[in-house]
Amino acid sequence: MRNKKQIGKALGRVPSGLFIVTAAHEDREDAVLTSWVNQCSFEPPAVTIVLATTRPARLLVEASEAFTVNILGKESNSLLKHFFKPPAEGVSIFQGLNVSKGHKGIKILDDAVACLECEVRAQQKFGDHILYTGEIVGGKTLKGGEPYVHVRDTGFSY
Repeated sequence: MRNKKQIGKALGRVPSGLFIVTAAHEDREDAVLTSWVNQCSFEPPAVTIVLATTRPARLLVEASEAFTVNILGKESNSLLKHFFKPPAEGVSIFQGLNVSKGHKGIKILDDAVACLECEVRAQQKFGDHILYTGEIVGGKTLKGGEPYVHVRDTGFSY
C-alpha cells in the first residue's frame, strides 16, 4: 500500500453513525458499539453490519441468525459511555438501561433513536472483520431525534 498515512486520513473522512448491535442466543446476550452499519437493499429492506472477529457478540449473531441495530442519537451520551467499557465480571451489559425484548428475545435499547430487528441472510469474512447482511423483519422509532454521525482521524482504527 502506497501512502498509508494519506490513505488513512482520507478513509477516516468517510462518515458513519454510531450504533449498538444487540444479540442473544439461548441464555446468553451481548451488545457491541459499532459504526459500520449501512442500508444495502430496498426490497427486501436490509442492512449490513460489520463486527470484529474478536467480538463475542458475533458468535451470538451467528448462533441465533439474528441481531438488532439500535441507532444512537446526537443526545445519546449516556448510552455511548455505557458501551465504551465492558461491565464488571458477572454483571449484565444491560444493567441500568431501559430495555425491552424484541425479535427472538434480543434486547432493544429503549433510549435509542430507533431500532431495526434483522435476520441474517449472508455473512462474509474479510480481514479482521465479518460482514453480516440482515433482512429487516421489524423496527420502530423509539426516542426519536437526530442520529449521531461522526468521522475519524484515521481509517485504520476506531
